[in-house]
Amino acid sequence: MYIRKFTYTADDVDCKYCTEHLPEGRCAQKKCPYIAERIEANAISYGDVLYSIVFPNKSVRKRLPHLIQNHQDSFWLDGSHMTRMKLLHNRLGFVKKRNTPGYYAAMYVLTASDTLLSRTEKCFLKNGIDFQLASMTGISLDDYILYRAAISFYTKQGGVTLDELGDKKLVSDQMFRLVINGLLIAKYGLAVMILKKHKEGDHKQ
Repeated sequence: MYIRKFTYTADDVDCKYCTEHLPEGRCAQKKCPYIAERIEANAISYGDVLYSIVFPNKSVRKRLPHLIQNHQDSFWLDGSHMTRMKLLHNRLGFVKKRNTPGYYAAMYVLTASDTLLSRTEKCFLKNGIDFQLASMTGISLDDYILYRAAISFYTKQGGVTLDELGDKKLVSDQMFRLVINGLLIAKYGLAVMILKKHKEGDHKQ
């Protein structure tokens, strides 16, 4: 088995060295094909990563600027959210086939609150997540949204629709933030949690 020890730096992923970089300064691709490498190098902002994902729903796209503007350089809802996920992760341990980006994304949203974790903790098993073991009686709308999002991240089926995500009356700004952050984790892994509002070296206004 080969374990990669090389870590990308900002210089390594500078656009001027990219094979897709055109002489006039444009990219030959409609979106950067090396987002994961730029995340690893901490050479891309939270907003740039979000805009690299195509959201065909206009209502969802309209919510992105507010989400980016209010990004506090942290993916966590609060300190308790971080503690809950870390404790659960430590208790469950690491299983290579199980601990996929989708698994971590589901864990991220399901540990957002004590109540949601208490309803879904039994779902986390040695070989994966069994969502049928969740306690759904009397669940709140916010928790139900996160539960459905977790199913989507882990199974790539069902989940919260784009129309629902775009509806501010149904999905609050806080829930929207958690679902979108979970989507980023499912796509790029836990490495996205280092993303800041401004990428390394940018001048902050």
